[in-house]
Amino acid sequence: MAFNLDNYIDVPTRLLEALKRWPDLRIQETASEMVTMPDGSYFYRCTVSVWRDEKDPIPAIATAAEPYPGKTPYTKNSEFMVGMTSALGRALGYMGCGSAKSIASRNEIEARLDQPASTFNVRFASPKSIAYLKSLARGAEYDDQGTLAYIQHILGVDDVIIETLTQDQATRVIEALKNNE
Repeated sequence: MAFNLDNYIDVPTRLLEALKRWPDLRIQETASEMVTMPDGSYFYRCTVSVWRDEKDPIPAIATAAEPYPGKTPYTKNSEFMVGMTSALGRALGYMGCGSAKSIASRNEIEARLDQPASTFNVRFASPKSIAYLKSLARGAEYDDQGTLAYIQHILGVDDVIIETLTQDQATRVIEALKNNE
């Protein structure tokens, strides 16, 4: 399945938009840790905090996880930097920069599409399924972060990107939302 990246904005574009809106923007790589998943795989979990200016009382905080070791020539030996860039993109998305259609940045989606699993005929959820899932989540009064937490709970995963759910994963979440689980 060809995946359309047209609706996703990359992190540099989001950052430029944020700097135009908030010239005194402050960014801090807040935390990182190596996480071992139940299947024995490893991820760098990276967290970034972004303040609009020095007086901003509540920063936007976002976390992203990057597989370790990296699965592509672009991510191998750069897992920490890729994870921090993804976290920054998510934080800027939470602030409304380049997120009209998705919190996930183009960089995040491209990184996941390069995963080896995509070579095993993984069927990604259709845009229609993703839209339906998001609609059901809004109807259940979940915001973006609440939706992600709900999906993590239903699927039993630690980190998830809605736009790269498989069709089976999306179906499980949709059914759970329909059944008010």
